Amino acid sequence: MNPSPGIQNYGVVLLVMAMALVLGIMPVTAITVTDDAGMTLTFNATPTRIVSLAPSNTEILAALGLLDRVVGVTDVCDYPLEVKNKTRIGGYSAISIEKVAAVRPDLIVASDLTPKETVTRLREIGLPVVVVAPKTIDDVIRDCRLVGELTGTKTQADELATNLSRRIAAARLFPLPEHPLTVAHVVWHKPLYVSGNNTLQNDVIVLAGGVNVFSDRSGWSTVSLEEFLMTNPDIIIVSGGGGMDSSEKDVILEEFMTNPQYASLSAVKNKDVYAVDANIISRPGPRIADAVEEVTRIIRTVDKERAASLPTTVPPAKTPGFTAIAAVLGIFAVFAMARK
Repeated sequence: MNPSPGIQNYGVVLLVMAMALVLGIMPVTAITVTDDAGMTLTFNATPTRIVSLAPSNTEILAALGLLDRVVGVTDVCDYPLEVKNKTRIGGYSAISIEKVAAVRPDLIVASDLTPKETVTRLREIGLPVVVVAPKTIDDVIRDCRLVGELTGTKTQADELATNLSRRIAAARLFPLPEHPLTVAHVVWHKPLYVSGNNTLQNDVIVLAGGVNVFSDRSGWSTVSLEEFLMTNPDIIIVSGGGGMDSSEKDVILEEFMTNPQYASLSAVKNKDVYAVDANIISRPGPRIADAVEEVTRIIRTVDKERAASLPTTVPPAKTPGFTAIAAVLGIFAVFAMARK
């Protein structure tokens, strides 16, 4: 006896649902979201072909286990290593509309570095673009959940967000220095380009227990050599790697440690200049938790070294002899007064 068509259809539905659960993909039905550019978009189906227009967004997609659905990335997307095999669709500001359209995406994840005219053009040809551009660590965690909701990986996104929050909170469990250490983050050295407030790096410094010496500046800013020397931070953190240079060596670190114009800085004298991977401390993606943990270790290490170098002062011992003599003389004086 053959099963009825209704039973067969029900079996197919169960099979599809089981496969979705195994793959970590839950179907999305009419999901409406508001992206970081303030645009409200509605998706009627789970995206299966995704293009990422920023390394940070590629890292979010990878952390959610979505690389198998990524069909295009930028020329500067380099983490994790698996992305090297993905189709390249151009750089930050030179995205090829033709290459993007050729991979037939049903979701494009742009950033605030994506030219607005590019976003507009992609939407004009009917491609759905969501702008994911977190500015703070809290935004990174929120946007992980946003991407998870869009892609039917809400469970994975919740786990990722919870893990990131836990790791960042754990960094704060270390005892804070008795006297908070001042920190400067240098993005580049020609000219001196530093991180002020309202930056991801300021978030990292504060969460790690430090004080950003350039917190009076909004965003990233250039400063003169004289201004930098006057701040004289306890710790200097530089973006590691070649940065704007094609070299792989830590060019900014080398500049601070070898250029005589920085020799008067306390951080240079004490060798408290540290390079932190630029991709970790600058990309608003899941690896920002790595940056918080690393900067926390740096601040705690410098604090311990300074505490160990301070001289131990022992209060002078009191001489009991003088006190005893004074007490005896006082007794004799009182006795003499009484006899008179």
